Amino acid sequence: MGGQKKKILIIEDDPTQSMMYEVALTTAGYKTIMASTAKSGIALAQKEKPDLIYLDMVLGDISGSDVIKILKADPLTKELTIVVLSNLNKKETIDKCRQLGATDFLIKMQYLPKDVVEKTKEYLKIN
Repeated sequence: MGGQKKKILIIEDDPTQSMMYEVALTTAGYKTIMASTAKSGIALAQKEKPDLIYLDMVLGDISGSDVIKILKADPLTKELTIVVLSNLNKKETIDKCRQLGATDFLIKMQYLPKDVVEKTKEYLKIN
C-alpha cells in the first residue's frame, strides 16, 4: 500500500465480532482502532480522524444512528466516512442512517470479514 496505513475505527460492542473484523482488516494491511462503546468511539473518531469508521447500530450506551448524528454535527468529524455494519436490516433503519450521512449500510450476516475487506478497498478507493 505504500506510505501511511489507512486507519479504520471499528465501533462494536461484541468482542467476537470486533476481533473478527480487526483480524481481517489488520491482515489486509490496515491500522485498526477499536471502541466497544459509542462514547469511546466518538472520542476516538475526534482524536484519531480515521479514514473509515465501521459502526454497529446496537451499542450499550448510545444508538448507532445517534453516533452518526453526533459525528456529522461536529466540524472535526463531519467529513469522516461512516459505514454501518449491523444485523438490523429494516428498510427504515437503513434509510435513516443514509439520511443522517452514513456512506453505506452493510448487513453483517451478508458479509464475511473478507467481503468487508473488499468493501473497505472500495470505500477508500484502494486496489
